[in-house]
Amino acid sequence: MQIILFMLVIIILLLVIYQKLRRKYSAKKIAMGTLLLIIILSLGVYISSTSESGIKKAFIQKYKKEFGYKIAKLTATMLTNNETRNSNEYYYKFVYIVNKNKKEYVCEANNIFVQLIEDEYVFKTIKEECREK
Repeated sequence: MQIILFMLVIIILLLVIYQKLRRKYSAKKIAMGTLLLIIILSLGVYISSTSESGIKKAFIQKYKKEFGYKIAKLTATMLTNNETRNSNEYYYKFVYIVNKNKKEYVCEANNIFVQLIEDEYVFKTIKEECREK
């Protein structure tokens, strides 16, 4: 119900904005502005998704190198920290499924310190807690 109300409010707001813009600008200019806005938003979403997949790929490679097992599925969550840090230092929580000795395990690696140096992620030690799936 809340989602429907939210969508109705958004639609009404967009219609009001369109009506106000239509009085000042032609339909062609409004369409061009809308297209430009959609392109900018799409580019932002694409850049955001590629940076998130970059940390995942880097963690999978580090884990395989350190432990020798391949990660089947992985979720990465950036943790917030009250301390002020440099813009290239982060703490992450990784939850993943890994096959060890022909058994599937669900593992968590909490508070993993990650530094971003240019385009490379550097991880501190990975301490994991695993349980059988």
